[in-house]
Amino acid sequence: MRAVICIHSGERYALPLSAVRRVTEVSVIARVPRSPPALLGVMNQQGRVACVVDLGPLVGLKPRPARPEGRVVMLQRPRGDVGLYVAEVAGIESLPSDGEPLTEPLGAACATVELAGGPVKLIDAELLQRAIDNLVEA
Repeated sequence: MRAVICIHSGERYALPLSAVRRVTEVSVIARVPRSPPALLGVMNQQGRVACVVDLGPLVGLKPRPARPEGRVVMLQRPRGDVGLYVAEVAGIESLPSDGEPLTEPLGAACATVELAGGPVKLIDAELLQRAIDNLVEA
């Protein structure tokens, strides 16, 4: 499986390449009143409004504010434009198919694999989509 490797809060995460539309820079994010902390707000993405969600709470971490040097990973979705805010995108890698399941799943992160640069937590695309849907529709 090929995956986009993201770094967030010092941890490395792998998003299946099939779930990613593109990676973009952080532009102006407008906060949505009374939204949960994980929903950072909305931003203009090629003339369309896209929700921006912090990856952290979706993988068991605390929410954190978006920084201008971060990246937004725009996801392939059947409805609504959604981007995941991450601190950094390290590139695209081919992952082994034999991931070690996490003893305690962390939200959408369900397994880990060893790569040359150290461990990477695998994100299940379906679990991620469900978590985003629950967050955005709340």
